[in-house]
Amino acid sequence: MPVTPALLSALPLLSTLSLPVPAMSASTLLGLSTPPLHLTVAVDMTGSSKNPAFRYADQARLLAQSVMLNQLRSGDTLTLLRVCDGVQTVADFTFSSKNGARMARADILRYTTALTKPCTGRGSAITAGLTLASKRAAQTAKVNDVIVLFTDGALLDDPGRAGLGTVTRTLLGAKTTRTLFVAGLSPEAGAGGVSVRDSFVKALGASASDRRVLLAGAYDLSNVYPTFASAVKAARR
Repeated sequence: MPVTPALLSALPLLSTLSLPVPAMSASTLLGLSTPPLHLTVAVDMTGSSKNPAFRYADQARLLAQSVMLNQLRSGDTLTLLRVCDGVQTVADFTFSSKNGARMARADILRYTTALTKPCTGRGSAITAGLTLASKRAAQTAKVNDVIVLFTDGALLDDPGRAGLGTVTRTLLGAKTTRTLFVAGLSPEAGAGGVSVRDSFVKALGASASDRRVLLAGAYDLSNVYPTFASAVKAARR
């Protein structure tokens, strides 16, 4: 898929956030009668993220900001994981606010800046990132889990890639897992001419067909985000 100026201009930052926001009742806005969730956002800053032409960091930042602004509620647990050649825990806490207020814009910007900091080393730890997300989900056993993984899907530099299918099955095997949203998958040709996205989906195995798994290609966030928002809403029931 060619990268055009129109595509690049379609990536707003938080100040001009244009992703759809689901309609909410007054009780939801106040955080009343809203079961808590454990929201995990893992951002893979390797691979295409290093190429400025692809604007992966901007897309990852937009998605992370959207989750924290539109989906995070008081009482939710938030885990932020930065994936490079290892996995860094950027944040891991239960969000609490007065009168159900959203997370402060300054905090959102601070967290997303740290989350999307470019990697300096080589290698990728996509599988390790999902493994840590699964472990953290298990620690909040009575709370439903929504996991977001932003990645181009390139697995060649991931030493744990052979276990990706197993890790994903374990994650989806947990009763509390409600949604796994994998966004940013690259249409670029990879090994043998197969697209990076198709190779990643193949590595997921049967999990790719699970109804709780949402897949979005690069530059496709606006199309898939409303479905994700609906899945988060359903996860609170």
